Amino acid sequence: MRIEQRVNSETFADFTLSRVPQRIRDLLTDEHYNLLPSALIARDEASRHRIDSIFNLPLFFRSFYFSFFTGRDQRISSYRLEDSRRANIPGPLRLTFHYVVSFGLTLATLSFMSMVLYKLKNLVGIDTFPGFHPQDLWSSGWIQATYEHV
Repeated sequence: MRIEQRVNSETFADFTLSRVPQRIRDLLTDEHYNLLPSALIARDEASRHRIDSIFNLPLFFRSFYFSFFTGRDQRISSYRLEDSRRANIPGPLRLTFHYVVSFGLTLATLSFMSMVLYKLKNLVGIDTFPGFHPQDLWSSGWIQATYEHV
């Protein structure tokens, strides 16, 4: 946990406890009162937002802030809805979808890696097939480029 988050969390815990009426706070034992801030500060890693941005916009006599939070919806109602939607899709269709997506990602990754390795090979100056270059395919007629002039 970053120091800034810890300080903000402690401020939040102190503020929340200050909102509890004094008569209620008097009923708490010292142990309870000391454990409440740690319970308010405690945050599960999974419950944090992936993106958590707050922008402050100071104008003439007032200041406005904009907050932007994004992350996976982890409320129990969302889990139930996702599970019910997932259960409605037939198993073979789900499996086929996973295979197609996996194949596509693997193909894209291998293509990208091949391109990177080819560029590195050219950068280093390695000539795998002496006397042959892919640019020769265009000039030799193996690949014909047709351009229409409008």
